[in-house]
Amino acid sequence: MKSIAFKKYLACVLVGFGACVIPMNMPAAAPTDECSKELLLSYFPEVFVNETLGKFKVPQDKWAAINTDLSSKDKEVIKMVESKASQMNPNPLKDPQQRQAAVKIFRETLYQVFADSMRANGITDEQQIQGMLDDIQQQKAKRFAMCMQKQKEQAPSENAAPQQATPQKSSSKSHDDSGNN
Repeated sequence: MKSIAFKKYLACVLVGFGACVIPMNMPAAAPTDECSKELLLSYFPEVFVNETLGKFKVPQDKWAAINTDLSSKDKEVIKMVESKASQMNPNPLKDPQQRQAAVKIFRETLYQVFADSMRANGITDEQQIQGMLDDIQQQKAKRFAMCMQKQKEQAPSENAAPQQATPQKSSSKSHDDSGNN
């Protein structure tokens, strides 16, 4: 739970306030859901990684190994960021005025994890590696914005239903009360 809360904090720092309004208690969706919590909170979602690997003409026989490696390292990103931040004074994760330093540590860590995985799979061009990471991040940002818009559009209809249900219940109670008198 602490890890999810920290991921949400980092998302707030990196994406801005919009990330803070995603409810943390939303039900876990199937991995195929384009707005699933798992997809939005993963640093290297397979669907985005695969799209990027295709764009950058990485041989398909390397995709599975890259995805497996990134998936296993995804869980380590938070610990790596926390470790780097704890060595700084003040710790940028504990000082809101140090937001830029926190963002820098986070980006450096994502690059380190991604680049290590790419190098282990024979991709060594630093410009290509940075370009691929940027592409994954852009896909994530677009998806996040789309999901926020979707949630915003669904919110009025979800709020309207309970409001309509409540008066009906009170109407029926009033009707019952008047029928009993």
